[in-house]
Amino acid sequence: MVEKHIKNLLFNHDCVIIPEFGGLITRYVPASINPVKHMLVPPSKKIAFNEKLVLNDGLLISTIAYANNISKEEAKQMVVAFVHSARTRLNGENRFELADIGVFRYNAERRLEFEYKESENLLESSFGLPEIVARPIRAEEPAVLRTLLKERKAEPAPVKQPLRSRLRRAYNVAAGLALTGLVGAGLYMLSLQTDYTISSLSPTSLFGAERQAAEENASASVTTQMPADQFASAEESLEMEDNAVSLAEGSGLTETSIEATQYAADESVIAKADEQGAAVEVEQPSTTISGKDGRFYIITGGYARMHNAEFSRQEIAEKGHEAKVLEPGRGNRLFKVAVADFATAEEAQAAMDTYRQSFGETIWVYNN
Repeated sequence: MVEKHIKNLLFNHDCVIIPEFGGLITRYVPASINPVKHMLVPPSKKIAFNEKLVLNDGLLISTIAYANNISKEEAKQMVVAFVHSARTRLNGENRFELADIGVFRYNAERRLEFEYKESENLLESSFGLPEIVARPIRAEEPAVLRTLLKERKAEPAPVKQPLRSRLRRAYNVAAGLALTGLVGAGLYMLSLQTDYTISSLSPTSLFGAERQAAEENASASVTTQMPADQFASAEESLEMEDNAVSLAEGSGLTETSIEATQYAADESVIAKADEQGAAVEVEQPSTTISGKDGRFYIITGGYARMHNAEFSRQEIAEKGHEAKVLEPGRGNRLFKVAVADFATAEEAQAAMDTYRQSFGETIWVYNN
C-alpha cells in the first residue's frame, strides 16, 4: 500500500521523504542517443536516495490518509510498519526492493545504498514515448552504378602533352608579356614628351585639346594684327636667314660653318630690326610665379605651353581679376593659371564658392 503511494508521489514531486528511513530525490534527464544500440531515449526522471533526509514533512502521511479516508495517526502507523518491515529485510537478507522504483542494500560500512530500477518513465511530459531504434541505412549499389564505376576505373591515365605543345604555350605567354612591356614602354616614352601627358590620352582630355586649339587660334589672330611694315621686315629677315643656310649647304661647308653662317644671319636680322625700330618684342608677363612660396592658389586651369597659359591669364584679367601664372616645378609640366592666392588653406577653401560662380566647378586649390 505504502509503496504504491510513494510511486505516485514521484510522478508529481521532486522529493518524497520516508520518515525515519530516508528521502527519494528525482532529477531531470534530457533525451539522449545510444550510439551502440542505435536507440533514441526520450527525456525522463532518474531517482537517487539520501538516508539523511529522515525528517517527516507530512507529504507521504497526508497522501495516505486522504487516499484511504483515514486519520493521519493511522496513516503514520502504516508508514512506521512499512519502515520496520524494510529494515527487517535489510538486516536479514541485506536487500529490500521497492516495487518499480529500486533496490536498497547495506554496504560494508552499514550505510544504505540505492540502485535505481529503470522500469517506468516517471516524467509526465514523456508519458507514452517509447525508446526508438534507428539503425543506419546501408545503401546498396545498383547494377548500373557498379558498371559505371568499373568503366571509370578502366579509363587510361591522361597522356602527358608533348614537348612541342608545351613550348608553343610557353612561346605564347612570353610573346604576350613582351607585347605588354612594349606597350607600357611606349606609353612611358610618350608621357616624357613635352606636348603629351598620360592624362591627355583619356577621352575627357579631348575637351582640353579643343580649348587649347581655340587658344592657339586666338594667339594666331593676335599675331596677324601686327603692322604691315613690321610683318614685312620679319619675313625679309627670315628669307635672309634661309638664303644664308642654303648657300652654306651648297658650298659644302661643315656644320660649324653652317652655324656660323646662321649666327651671322641672325645678327643681320637683329641689326636691321634695330635700324627700322619695328622689331616685335615679346612682352614677358610680370605676373609669373616661379619657385615655391608656400601660398595657396585657386587654379582655373593647367596648360602645356606658356603662351597658352598667358592667354588665359589675360582673359581673366579682362574680367577684372588679378590672375597669375605658376611655372611648373620638379616633376610637373603644366603651367597653372591662378585667379587668387591666400596664406592658409582655410581661407582658400572659404573663397572657393565665390570663384565657382565665375569660373565653374572645375577650379581647385593648389599649395605652391
